[in-house]
Amino acid sequence: MIERIGIDEWQAFDRAHPAPTFFARPPWALALAQAYPHMEAAPLRIRTPQGTLLMPAMRMGGGPLHWKEYCAFPLGGYTCFLREDGSTADAAQCEAAVARLARFCDVATIVPWPLGPAPAADGPEHETGVVDLSAGIDAALAGVEGIFRRMAGQAERRGVQCAPAYGAEAVDTYYELLEASARRWGLERPSISKELIAALAQHGRADVEIWFARAEGRAIAGGIVFYGSREFFFWSAAMLAEYGRLRPSNALNFALMRAAAQRGMSWYNLGSSEGLPGVARFKKEMGARHHGYREVRLRGTRFKVYTHLRRALRLPASA
Repeated sequence: MIERIGIDEWQAFDRAHPAPTFFARPPWALALAQAYPHMEAAPLRIRTPQGTLLMPAMRMGGGPLHWKEYCAFPLGGYTCFLREDGSTADAAQCEAAVARLARFCDVATIVPWPLGPAPAADGPEHETGVVDLSAGIDAALAGVEGIFRRMAGQAERRGVQCAPAYGAEAVDTYYELLEASARRWGLERPSISKELIAALAQHGRADVEIWFARAEGRAIAGGIVFYGSREFFFWSAAMLAEYGRLRPSNALNFALMRAAAQRGMSWYNLGSSEGLPGVARFKKEMGARHHGYREVRLRGTRFKVYTHLRRALRLPASA
């Protein structure tokens, strides 16, 4: 009922039917596998009474007991249940696939794409901010609040220019911005490794872009963005705090909205801002609306028994 498919087969499927979100496409999985040795790209074909579906996923290390552990997807990514013609499965088909997965895996975490049909879930709840581009760039820009629009115009008048860059130099420059941001937040190093950024640029090609806002002869802010077939995702952002007065983030997001619209994207997904009220307010000023979603967490019988025994053995003798 469930089998892994080869990477070549998955890539051929993606060329014919690219997933709506970049996270459910081969370059994301291949980059993760290259940067993190305990992860392996492992797309699954799931046969259910409602039809055969493809679920992009990663096989995880499984710990010392080598559990059959899957994640779709780590690092805030999503997956999609895709029919054989490349369309997204409906909610009933997603439910049937999850029921099959519950008997196949020892442990699994599934994060369905927030903008598509999803199975019922009672795992951790998240939310993301999304700008609707389906009616065109003019309609999307009309939803931007006046304060955001004024700051973007202010940035342009002060000479901030935004454009994508490519190659190893772009990776190096962006990582320097990340390191500066990490130091400002009191972190020893960025949460995103340079190896992962380089792997994404390598595997993603035209569907991964590194953008910079430049002023006074240097990159003062930047971001990494992904293209699915329908969703533009702003994955990572960094800025030099001393240039915040130039409002580079406002100018950069205006440029990115236009770039997404030019590629025919339906949505501009700004990602999660949980616990970051300032970031949430920034997205609201951009005209983004909140979309809530939940993780699906599966635990197989063997894993449940193991967990129960471990808890029991930790009880005091008098219990």
